[in-house]
Amino acid sequence: MRVYKFFDDNGKSLDYVKVSEFFTIGEFRKALFCMSDEKIQAVPIPLKLLYAMDYLRKKLGNPILINSHFRTIEYEKTQGRSGHSQHTIGKAVDLSGKGLVRLISNAVRTKNEVYQELRNLGINAIGVYDDFVHLDVRPAKVGGGLYFWDEIGKPQNKKKDDDNAPSDYGKIGLIGLFIAMLYKFFKNEKNKL
Repeated sequence: MRVYKFFDDNGKSLDYVKVSEFFTIGEFRKALFCMSDEKIQAVPIPLKLLYAMDYLRKKLGNPILINSHFRTIEYEKTQGRSGHSQHTIGKAVDLSGKGLVRLISNAVRTKNEVYQELRNLGINAIGVYDDFVHLDVRPAKVGGGLYFWDEIGKPQNKKKDDDNAPSDYGKIGLIGLFIAMLYKFFKNEKNKL
């Protein structure tokens, strides 16, 4: 993950600076959500996310708009969310573009080349909505599975928090560790017989 500053040392905007083939710092700055008293000068952007965004832009053949990237915990809480969203650590984007929802929905449904490439690039969570998609690079589910939710046609005011809180990751990791330990224990006991 790299951290990108919005301004140079002289206070000049870096909005024009490209962070990937198709996207600029300015596009990420405009997709930042924070409280008015929070002075955000830079944001983290995982390279995996940039690679996936560029891939989708090429595949789609149309411009893609970054609706939301980094959101502060304080901002999230004012929206009635937990504050544990992948957006609060810069690992998520909400994107829109002509044909993007259809492209992503089809990819997840058919597990086609777009799906495979997104997974290979490190996308481990996808959410589809009526007019945008959510992508993030959180750790994959135990066993490598994808986090997926489909909110198409559902009221936006009932939007779920697009995260699994870090404490949930800890629980999943502990469960996996416990299962692995049990397996090893019983395997060793079987060999003793």
